[in-house]
Amino acid sequence: MRKQQLGQIINIGSVSSHIPTPAGGVYAATKFGVRALSESLRQEEAAAGSNIRVTLIAPGAVDTELPQHVTDPEQRKGMEAFYASTAIPAKSVADSIAFAVNMPEHTAINEILLRPTAQVL
Repeated sequence: MRKQQLGQIINIGSVSSHIPTPAGGVYAATKFGVRALSESLRQEEAAAGSNIRVTLIAPGAVDTELPQHVTDPEQRKGMEAFYASTAIPAKSVADSIAFAVNMPEHTAINEILLRPTAQVL
């Protein structure tokens, strides 16, 4: 990308990098790392004068398998119920990526925080 002075990097983070929950500290920390890396890379590329754009997509509840990976049975049950009633389709995330990628080359969407309208945190 640097050789051609053009490109787009899309990283997927989480709303948890902005609003961590008490039981999700480790998850939030990993997603904050993705957020920090994205911003550092964006600044690096801007300082280098390249036209490489860096975008972080930070979704909230999305209809994925994430609740199935929760090991605590009580937390898993709560998360499954929340996702069943609230989660947005994965296509919404794909649409936000397409929006960022299809911006004019001189315009960068640095971050999209994407949540279901019913999601409080």
